[in-house]
Amino acid sequence: MRHREDRNENEYDERHACSSFLELVYSNTMMRSGYTSICAAIILFAAAPSLGQELQCDVTVKTEAISSAVRDYLKDFEADVERYINSTRFTNEDMLGEKIVCNIDIFFKAQTGENRYQVQAFIGSQRPVYVNDERTEQATPVLRLLDEKWEFIYIPGQRMRQDDFVFDPLTDFLDFYAYLIIGLDLESYTLNAGAAYFQKAFSICQQGASTSFGGEWQQQLSAYSRYAIAEELSNPKYAVIKEAFTAYHFDGIDNLGGDQQQALNVMLNSIEKIYRVRRTLNPLSVLVKQFFNTKNREIADAFKTYHDPRVFEKLGEFDPEHLSVYREHQPN
Repeated sequence: MRHREDRNENEYDERHACSSFLELVYSNTMMRSGYTSICAAIILFAAAPSLGQELQCDVTVKTEAISSAVRDYLKDFEADVERYINSTRFTNEDMLGEKIVCNIDIFFKAQTGENRYQVQAFIGSQRPVYVNDERTEQATPVLRLLDEKWEFIYIPGQRMRQDDFVFDPLTDFLDFYAYLIIGLDLESYTLNAGAAYFQKAFSICQQGASTSFGGEWQQQLSAYSRYAIAEELSNPKYAVIKEAFTAYHFDGIDNLGGDQQQALNVMLNSIEKIYRVRRTLNPLSVLVKQFFNTKNREIADAFKTYHDPRVFEKLGEFDPEHLSVYREHQPN
């Protein structure tokens, strides 16, 4: 079963100081249906001899908006991107066979130059829900967002490879979201477990900002930007969001099969903490916006069984952008 008592921040730091890979594994394990799975970030140099890839990503490409002549050059693009994501190692952690399920839907909008394209991308990820400490077939969404500004160069037959020192607007975009997906997945179990991956994502933003593709990697005033989400995830000023995010999942969603009302109370408290960041710290927080964009339907559905139906008024106050969803789910 999952070990809640191992989850406070001091113990997390202590675990990271372990000199032995096995010590670190045993101090961070969860029993999932009879097998062991690591839920906290493992020291980067303490890798197991043979590690599997972390992501199980389904990639879909839509090219209807561009000419048929150009589409021929993109016939292998979907397979190339999917192969890159699913075969690249983004961490030195052993996931012990449990891959993070995610998807990227890519919509080509225009050809802006020779082999240069402008697209939009939807990125989504999820992780299993646990009931009475047993893994279920249910899943909880962890990330759902639309990135509207992605421009890159793609040449048919080109080799896609990861390079931390040479910026590539195609592969670095994929790396950025891989780090975000992995970091948020780890963070949903253990506070600060995703910190190293959020920092990697932020470093990509900083590197990309100085290139000819820099506009989309820089800080912007738009509702969403890669820079903003990576900066907030890396900035201690927003630590309360990550604390609430971890509690919402580990002590809330995963406990709905036990003491349901207590789990809902934890979720409500977490939601309110996230809302207060928007109210008192940053009304334009990208993290707050993305949390509610990802979770609003899950929240509304979960609270249908809450002991006080007036909770939907609170939910509408915390997340007015999805007020119609809460009203739709509110019991009569």
